[in-house]
This record gives sequence, structure tokens and C-alpha cells, in this order.
Amino acid sequence: MALESATSNGTTDENHPEKGDEWKKGWLLKKTHYTKRWKMMWFHIKEGQLVYGFNEKSAEKAINLVGAKVELLEGAGALVWSVTPRDSERSFLLQARTAEERQAWMSAICEAQPRGKELDRKLKSGGGCHLLAELHLR
Repeated sequence: MALESATSNGTTDENHPEKGDEWKKGWLLKKTHYTKRWKMMWFHIKEGQLVYGFNEKSAEKAINLVGAKVELLEGAGALVWSVTPRDSERSFLLQARTAEERQAWMSAICEAQPRGKELDRKLKSGGGCHLLAELHLR
């Protein structure tokens, strides 16, 4: 896999699924499950999952994006959103550095969901990507 140079904020935007099926990668803040503190983590979207870790090489934890709910959190700060996997009560809270970066990540998460008959079945049964907030960044 070829390396890409990152932007000044450490992110790259790779919207070429044919190149290793990796859609987007970069640094985001993630609120930890137990201590409830924000930690900088490396994220990348690959094969319908949001994979993360302390750095690019240690990114081994994954959030299943099939049928995930993506929601902008109004009172939590303009740059915070949640990803809740389907059939899960746990929500993952993420924060970007800019509104544009937040929108790019939220869109990439929705776009990365599997396509085809499997997705059509999930959409009919109430699954699929649910972007619950309209983003007014135009």
C-alpha cells in the first residue's frame, strides 16, 4: 500500500475504495469509555469498519459501521458527534478539530457502509446509515 502525505492537521482524505478499500484516515479525539476523558487516537475507515488505536500501527480496535447511527451532538460542542453501532447500546463519542473535518468524517462513515443486496436488506429492515443532523456548512 502506497503512503500518502498528510495535511497540516495530520489527516488525509483518501476516497478511493479501489486502493485497499481505505476511505479516510487521520487523528480524532475519542472520549474514553471508562475514564470519560478525551484521547487523541488514529482512525481509518476500512472494509465497513472504523478502526482506531493509539497510532497508525496499533490501530486494531474496530467499530462496525453496518447500520450504524451517526449523530451530531448539539449540546456537546460543535465538533462532537457519536457513532452507535447497530444493535448496540454503546455510543462512541468523537471530536474533530474543525467543522469541515467533522463533516468529512461523518460523510465518510456513511459512504463507507457496504453496498449492494446486503445493504438493501438492512435499509428495508431499518438499518443503514442514519445521519441524524443536517450539517449547515455550505
